[in-house]
Amino acid sequence: MIYLDNSATTRPFPQVMTLMADMQQNIFGNPSSLHHAGVLAERAIMQAREQVLEAFGQEDGNFIFTAGGTEANNLAILGTMLSRIHRSPRIITSKIEHPSVMETVLYCKNLGADCHFVEVDSQGQIDEEHFCSLLNEETALVSIMSVNNEVGSMQNIARLSAITKAANPKALFHTDAVQALGKMPLFVKESGADLVSVSSHKIHGPKGAGGLFIRRGIHVKPILFGGGQEKGLRSGTQNTPAIAGFGLATQMTLATMKKDIVQMEQLRLHLQEGLATIAGCQVIKVANPAPHIVCATFPGIRSETLLHALEAQQVYVSSGSACSSNKPQLSPTLLALGYNRKEIEGALRFSLSPQTTLNDINAAIAATKEQVAFLRNV
Repeated sequence: MIYLDNSATTRPFPQVMTLMADMQQNIFGNPSSLHHAGVLAERAIMQAREQVLEAFGQEDGNFIFTAGGTEANNLAILGTMLSRIHRSPRIITSKIEHPSVMETVLYCKNLGADCHFVEVDSQGQIDEEHFCSLLNEETALVSIMSVNNEVGSMQNIARLSAITKAANPKALFHTDAVQALGKMPLFVKESGADLVSVSSHKIHGPKGAGGLFIRRGIHVKPILFGGGQEKGLRSGTQNTPAIAGFGLATQMTLATMKKDIVQMEQLRLHLQEGLATIAGCQVIKVANPAPHIVCATFPGIRSETLLHALEAQQVYVSSGSACSSNKPQLSPTLLALGYNRKEIEGALRFSLSPQTTLNDINAAIAATKEQVAFLRNV
């Protein structure tokens, strides 16, 4: 199997699975319980929190465990709105955000928030002139993703955050870093971000775990209510095995991140060059690309058709975001970048991980070339 859908999810590290199995059997206590079994579970969560906090380059903040990146994005956006709801908060985001951000912002708009959507250029970068025109003293929150999950364009979060703070020092800056963790440094001191969302299953950890980094001194309101776990911001008994697995996956990812980025970047370039040799293929080039994502379009062939043709050859890719690809609509990201319907309907995403090999890439290029030629003949 040649798995090139790592932006959707990754294969868990064997060490993570071993740890989680041991946790399920031997450290199964409720971390809120006062007895020894509960204390052991609480210690596991504390250790995982420290492991994940290392990704942010400092400990000057809190990390709130959630059930994944979607909940973390919801907490960041809704939590900010609820803390300032009496002011009809102004929220600014981009037109190429993940659905868990876009849909949450639209929900806030229905509740009365003043929401605005920043344009991007043809290479997936924020239109700074438009961005600056939207900022004012009423801005409560800016939410811009670090790495786009479909085309891989990386934003200059430090610059955008600085522009935001210059316009309104009280505004909060949130970034969805789900696709960035393990692919670029997330040092919050340098980036200036106040809120950062991440997810476990994008870095070879388990599904069902993620979280939100909250800079010290920043206040958001909870969106789940109950026993007050996770410093009162995320009620509900913690998923201790998944949290522990997330912590270990983060530690392992950070240990080899520099080497892994170089390797993925080399493979990404090789994949782009190979796909570009296929007749009728258009590789979608973006400015400041992430090391692990290649988006290409094959106009005249529907992406679902080519996806399943590649699947029959044991090559697994995706047609856009896995969180929205089952919905019959054109990709908002590719629309924002200026692509037409025919190009969007033929777009596939190939996404790598540190486990991807040169043989995988070569085999994927050969299979894609073969299946494209076959489908065009048909």
